[in-house]
Amino acid sequence: MSDTSLSPPMNSVSGTTSESANSSWANQGDPDEFDYTPVSPWGPVALVLGIGSLTGFFGIFGLGLAVVGVFVGFAAIIRIRSGGGLVKGTGFAITGLILSILCLSLGSMKMAHAYQTECPPEFLRVNFPNDISDWQFAYYGGVRRLHPKVAPLIGQKVFLKGFMWETQMSEGLENFVFLKDNGECCFGGSPKPFDMMVVNMTDGKTTKAFNGMVAVAGVLNANVNAKEGEPVYTVDAVLVEEAQTRF
Repeated sequence: MSDTSLSPPMNSVSGTTSESANSSWANQGDPDEFDYTPVSPWGPVALVLGIGSLTGFFGIFGLGLAVVGVFVGFAAIIRIRSGGGLVKGTGFAITGLILSILCLSLGSMKMAHAYQTECPPEFLRVNFPNDISDWQFAYYGGVRRLHPKVAPLIGQKVFLKGFMWETQMSEGLENFVFLKDNGECCFGGSPKPFDMMVVNMTDGKTTKAFNGMVAVAGVLNANVNAKEGEPVYTVDAVLVEEAQTRF
């Protein structure tokens, strides 16, 4: 007599179902493992540029960052959206783009207003390097003379920008040496006579020392008979302050 009748019947359907359930459970794994979407580096870069553009309210370098931020922001949005959902970061890109646009527009308006109002009325805006220093001097028969382009400025009320040079005090300055730039004209030595001026405060006024660019308003004078190495130009200044713009 066979023992096969005593064996429990094999349920092929339930066996298959059980194996499928176990296989399905095993393959589920960690659901977050397959839902992760990486952040495109373009988004954070656009955001950083947008934040850096805030310095556009204080200087032209920040406005340059804002211009770059606008282009990068637009490019970031386009690249992320064209990725078909494989990367994210659109929010970063949009935020950076908006910051860059606002800083560029508002910062430019602020700087333009400062430029238009920084020069006192009745004073002529003069560019120290381009309108004075670059012309140097003219020599006739070995005698030093002012260049014809510069001579008409003498005796005029002018508004100039430059840098203080080697001030001995931080406050209470009655006069100081005024350079066309922040020392590059000197090349480590003494500046040329046409690259510097002596600023004399008038009416008993004094000024403090500034490390950055300085704006000077006063009457421009010249002494062509100054000794070699001495400043030819002088300014009788009524105003000395930190420059609001660098151009």
